[in-house]
Amino acid sequence: MLTLFYSPFHTFIHKVLVTAHECGLWDDIDFVATFPFKNLEGEDQGDAYDISALNSLDKVPTLATETGQVIYGSQAICEFLDANSKARRMYPPPGPGRWEALTRLATGDTIFETTVQMVAEQWQPKEQWNMRVFQSLWPKYIAALDRLDREARGWRDFDVGHAALLHAISYLGFRAEFYEAKDPIHPNFNWRENRPALSDWFDEAITRPSVLAHYNRDFSGDTSAARCQEAVRRVLALQEAHRA
Repeated sequence: MLTLFYSPFHTFIHKVLVTAHECGLWDDIDFVATFPFKNLEGEDQGDAYDISALNSLDKVPTLATETGQVIYGSQAICEFLDANSKARRMYPPPGPGRWEALTRLATGDTIFETTVQMVAEQWQPKEQWNMRVFQSLWPKYIAALDRLDREARGWRDFDVGHAALLHAISYLGFRAEFYEAKDPIHPNFNWRENRPALSDWFDEAITRPSVLAHYNRDFSGDTSAARCQEAVRRVLALQEAHRA
């Protein structure tokens, strides 16, 4: 059984979950709800959502194998899942198609990671916002989305790069749920506007079983910190047993 520590916010699409499902590994994973931002100063770390014993960066997603080996970073996890696929492969074979998929993967991951940066900036009091964050990121989003709209007309398959784009676009589209304040540059941004091909592709892609398995569906497991810590201890025990 694989163990996946991740934040179970299903109002955006998780590319690791999509990849796990596409690769036929969904039923082989123990999904552990983890909330790194709840590790508040002064909180009893025995009861916190702290996975730093496994991942010194204390970030999600983090995957542990049946031997206790820990793999973190969504790109590394997706590649592991693909290498152990029981169904279809999400990484194309070497050649132009693979490089296109990896470029889409890089585009999606960059949009997602920088959107997180923008969201985190708005967790600060408004007078402390660094406007250069917004001013530098929005032109990149616009240019990338416009290019993706042009490319989407030729997409016929579904690979890890497409999963990453679903992740990024869905998060960019609902980012306002993470803060009360309106974005200072694009308060009512609609990524679909003037991007019909990308919009049509997205609407078709989200009907895939790998997306429907979690997107806009509540997490059905135990979300307690105790459950998270039990899973951490189990992985540490696997590591110890494997070393013995």
